[in-house]
Amino acid sequence: MENKELDYQLLARYMAGDCTVRERQQIEKWADNSKQNAEKLKELEKIWDITEQEQQLLSSFFDADQQWDQLQDRLMNEREMAASKKKSTFDSQRRSASIHSMTHKIVRVAAIFLIAGLLGVLSYQNWYQPEPEVQEPVLRDVSTANAQRVNLTLSDGTEVMLNADSEMKFPNRFEDAEREVYLKGEAYFDVVSNPEKPFVIHSRGSVIRVLGTSFTVSSYEEDRQVRVVVKEGRVSLEGESGDENRKTLLSANEMGKFLRDSNRIETAQVDDMELYFSWREGYLKFREESMSHVALDLKRRYGIEINFRDSEIRDKKLTAFLKSRSIQNVLDVIAMSLNVEYQLKNNKVSFYQKK
Repeated sequence: MENKELDYQLLARYMAGDCTVRERQQIEKWADNSKQNAEKLKELEKIWDITEQEQQLLSSFFDADQQWDQLQDRLMNEREMAASKKKSTFDSQRRSASIHSMTHKIVRVAAIFLIAGLLGVLSYQNWYQPEPEVQEPVLRDVSTANAQRVNLTLSDGTEVMLNADSEMKFPNRFEDAEREVYLKGEAYFDVVSNPEKPFVIHSRGSVIRVLGTSFTVSSYEEDRQVRVVVKEGRVSLEGESGDENRKTLLSANEMGKFLRDSNRIETAQVDDMELYFSWREGYLKFREESMSHVALDLKRRYGIEINFRDSEIRDKKLTAFLKSRSIQNVLDVIAMSLNVEYQLKNNKVSFYQKK
C-alpha cells in the first residue's frame, strides 16, 4: 500500500477484525509512513467505535435473534420437525449469532466507506488547488478608413494619432509589466515616461520599445518595411526573433527601417522631419518619391483611387509640399511638377502623358 493510497476494503476488514496478519501489517506500515496517515487511521477508528454505539441503537428497533427464532418456530410447526427441535434450536442460535454479527459488520463497514468517501471529497477540496485560469487581456481594436485619422489617449496618458487605413489594438488598462500595443499602418506616439513599465509596440514582425518619447511608426503592408522616425527621446527597434544583432537604438532625428523580407535593420539621419510628420497636420510632403508611393498616400489622405494610363508615370519622382485640403489643387500641383495630365471623376484619378 503506497503512502498516498488507501485500500478501504482492506481497512474495513482491519476494523472488523477479519483481516489476515499480513493485511494488518500492511495497514500498520501505511500508518507509520507519515503522521498524516496515522492521524487518518486514528480518525477512522473513532468512526468505527461510534458505529458500535449506533449498532446498539439499531438493535433496540430490530432484534435479529428474536426474528430468526420466530421464523424457525413457524417452520418447525408447519413441517412437524419436533424430533429435531433440539438440533434446530442450536442451529437457530448459531445462525442468529451469524446474522447479528453480519448485520453489525455491514452497518459499520458501510459507515467506513461513507466516511472514507466524504474524507476523499474533503481531501480533494483541501489538497487540490486548480491552476488559475490564465486569461488573455481584452484588447480594444481601433481602426481608420481612408481619409480618416483618430486621436487616442491610452490609460497611462500616452497620446496616439492613428493615420488613415490603420489599426491599433491595446488594453483598456495596462496591467502587465509592459505597456503593449499592436499596430498595423501608421501612428504618431507621444509616450508618457515610466521606466518601470516600458512601452512596447508590436508591428508586423518588429518590436519597438520606449520609456518615454515621441516618434512615428509606419508599417503598411505594401511597404514591406517598418519605419520608425524619432522626434524626441530614444527608441529601440528590433525583430520579434529577439536577435541582439538585429537590435538598434534610435535617438532624436534618426530613422530606423526594419526590412521584413530580409529581417535586417537600416538606419539613417533625418534632416527634414516634415517628410514623416506632416500627415499629422493633414499635409503631404515628398522628396524624390516615386509616384507609385505617392498614389498610396493620396488614397489614404483623400480617399481617392489612382491609376496610370501610361505606366512610365508610375516611376516618376515627385518633390512637393501638398498643403491644400482641396484634392483638385493637390492634383494640379502634381501635374505641373511632373508635366503630365490627369482626369478626376467620381473620386477616381487617371494620370496620363501630355499629347
